[in-house]
Amino acid sequence: MGVSVTERIGGGCLCGDIRYAISGDAQLQLFYFCAACRRRSGTDGYAGYMVKDEVFSVLQGTASVYERSSEAGRTVQLHFCGRCGSNLWGATELGLTRVAAGSLDDPELFQPDRAVFLNEAATWARVPEGMA
Repeated sequence: MGVSVTERIGGGCLCGDIRYAISGDAQLQLFYFCAACRRRSGTDGYAGYMVKDEVFSVLQGTASVYERSSEAGRTVQLHFCGRCGSNLWGATELGLTRVAAGSLDDPELFQPDRAVFLNEAATWARVPEGMA
């Protein structure tokens, strides 16, 4: 379902203080349109490049963390750069790390195949046509 990884994928924040690596395939690639993701991103939604926890590693720096409960009652940890404010990744109890696609070094790796929480999308949201 994801882009095949032949070498390690990198990413990080705007100021360069935090760097991460991904050494496995994306499990899901989604556009999220829920209200929480809209607030987190500051725009119409969130582009999530989801990988298994075990293939994600932090190479440099320490992210700031904001912890909240999801609508389903699960703990969600949102990681961001405390210096430049870049949104970097989210961690849940589901075994997947939701990397902010905009923080990938190669943004073309993000190939979304569906959109979720469309019922919460703002009327001005840019929902790609043909998304399930």
